[in-house]
Amino acid sequence: MKSVIGSELLEQYGIDYFRGASTLGALTPDAVSYLLDNGNIFELDKGEKLFSYDEPGDSFFVILKGCIQFFKIRKNKAKHIRDYQFGQEIGSVAMIGLHGRVGDSIAGEDSIILQVSCNVFHGLHETFPTDFGILLLNLSREMARRLRESDDKLADHKTDQSSG
Repeated sequence: MKSVIGSELLEQYGIDYFRGASTLGALTPDAVSYLLDNGNIFELDKGEKLFSYDEPGDSFFVILKGCIQFFKIRKNKAKHIRDYQFGQEIGSVAMIGLHGRVGDSIAGEDSIILQVSCNVFHGLHETFPTDFGILLLNLSREMARRLRESDDKLADHKTDQSSG
């Protein structure tokens, strides 16, 4: 894991690149800069672990480049359930739910990740309250999409079981 400086990343990619990320979409340039300057940004090589099962859920992560694979742990077995792509976030459910991580996440390819800790999240609330509200809406939208996807899979699974 190699640290990256937010201002250098901003200079390399430009503000519009980051505002094109679904999690950061519609945030003001100042709020995006705040997150990049105050969050922890790092590069992961393919196969490197982002977080592990049962670690504290005290932050969430935004994929700025690359792909993160998530493996849900159930009955001591890891099952790949989802790939997170550019702009998506992973980990906010554990942070908001105040519980540990429920699986392992691994870089599916070389990736750049923004880690937003509880302190940075709170700082955004105090410094940019309107942007904080927009970020909460973006996080809620992603959770709603994942819940809908999970419901669709459950419905398909139940339909397959009843027709077999």
